[in-house]
Amino acid sequence: MSNPLVSIVVPVYNAAQTLEKCVGSLTTQTFGKIEILLVNNGSTDNSLDVCKNIAAKDSRIKVINHYEKGVSTARNRGIDESSGDYVMFVDADDWIDTNVCEVFANLNSKYNYDLFCFSALYNKGKKSVKSFLYSENVDLLSPEQKESLQIKVLSPQAPVLDYKVNTRFAGSACGKFYKRETLQKNNLRFATETIISEDVLFNTLSLDCFHRIGYTRRSFYHYEQQNDSAQNRYRPNSDKYFEFVINKIQRWLVETRKDQRFIDSANCLFVHYLFGILKEDFFHKDNNISLTQRCLVLKSLLSKNIHQTMLQSVNKNFFSVSEKMLIFLMKKKFCWSITLLLWICL
Repeated sequence: MSNPLVSIVVPVYNAAQTLEKCVGSLTTQTFGKIEILLVNNGSTDNSLDVCKNIAAKDSRIKVINHYEKGVSTARNRGIDESSGDYVMFVDADDWIDTNVCEVFANLNSKYNYDLFCFSALYNKGKKSVKSFLYSENVDLLSPEQKESLQIKVLSPQAPVLDYKVNTRFAGSACGKFYKRETLQKNNLRFATETIISEDVLFNTLSLDCFHRIGYTRRSFYHYEQQNDSAQNRYRPNSDKYFEFVINKIQRWLVETRKDQRFIDSANCLFVHYLFGILKEDFFHKDNNISLTQRCLVLKSLLSKNIHQTMLQSVNKNFFSVSEKMLIFLMKKKFCWSITLLLWICL
């Protein structure tokens, strides 16, 4: 096969039950000039055997047995091993429509994209929710639209959005075709220091390097939400990972001299990280520490300058009434009030 147009990277971790459906949506693409990289990163089930069995049936599939854990390391290995002009990522428990590569190839022959984005359907049971970046297709984003895309990556709930729809897919590494030359030339890789919000960090920093960007509203990506998904899982020590991401984005804001719109959106993101620490760590049902201990760790968290600074400067218009109440309690360090409130609500 000549050099593929698209390298599809699939990080695989204990995905034996969903892998065949996922890869089936890749091997049946109506555009055939692709390669598929299945990166097994430390699975403890029979995922590796499933990968090998699937690969035996299609020469476009390459299996990489990667021993370093973490989706970031798997994606980085996929980038390093890829040979296509573009790289896209698909999670092993999701799937894509079979014509997405053909749609991209046809548009790309005209516009020669650095980055191309498409929309997603979030599926949970019988319910599906669409996630859009813009209300219409955009062949090439203007500089202003590119800025709005970066803001949506930082803060999909922000009121600066030009229309009211769900844009939470903006920060995902999935649903995008990245030009591999740009990834290589700028050494764009996923941060391995965090296991939380690595997609948002990657896209926030990388978007400065992409200039010819296109978008379609068509929902080609199908994101399967499980009850044990990352948003619901117990994630101990999440504060150190969130603080790493916060520090990297704050440094980027200063170095690139982003204006107040970006600062407000970043602070909105950071405060939602605080909410995440409370929900997914300190007050998660699987955290067995006592109420007193929860209050103490919360007090320690809210005493850090990095968090108090963002709480004091955050634009409250970015939040709901209940979120504003929680922000007020956090600013005042009313730790027992927060502890009792979250104990009851979560």
